Amino acid sequence: MDKIKRNSTVLTSSGFSLVELIVVIVLIGIFASIAMTRTRTGLSTIREQIAIDQVTSDIDLVRSMAFGRHDTITIVFSTSQESYAIFNGPDGSRLSIEDFPNSDNGTISLDNSTMRDVDLQSVNFNGSSELQFLPLGDVKAGGSLALNDNTITIQPVTGRWSVN
Repeated sequence: MDKIKRNSTVLTSSGFSLVELIVVIVLIGIFASIAMTRTRTGLSTIREQIAIDQVTSDIDLVRSMAFGRHDTITIVFSTSQESYAIFNGPDGSRLSIEDFPNSDNGTISLDNSTMRDVDLQSVNFNGSSELQFLPLGDVKAGGSLALNDNTITIQPVTGRWSVN
């Protein structure tokens, strides 16, 4: 009789039931969808921070270049093309700085795969879309630009920026 009980026990516990497999697959699906949602949200936040870092570091570089070259350097923002361009020289005789870091012939695009979730929503520097640094590194007019929900504010005179 012991032989029969052992054999029947071995036969019934030799694998997983269909219900157990379905439950495990459903749980894996739920955890995977939660992970994907959090990953997309996290990537969007990271891309936005990359764009803010790119713009603010370029503002600092342009301010330093204006002071170092003792020349007027202008950043011209385009909300329609999600980009900005860097120009050397005073109003009326500007030339594009084509070898500016991370640019394509002087134009930096925010509409690429690295920053695809970032939207340049508005730019206002005293009614203009141009941020101009004068030869001593001071700013012609302060103002702000909005990237998604963040606003980068550039102080008049000093050119210092802050993000809120």
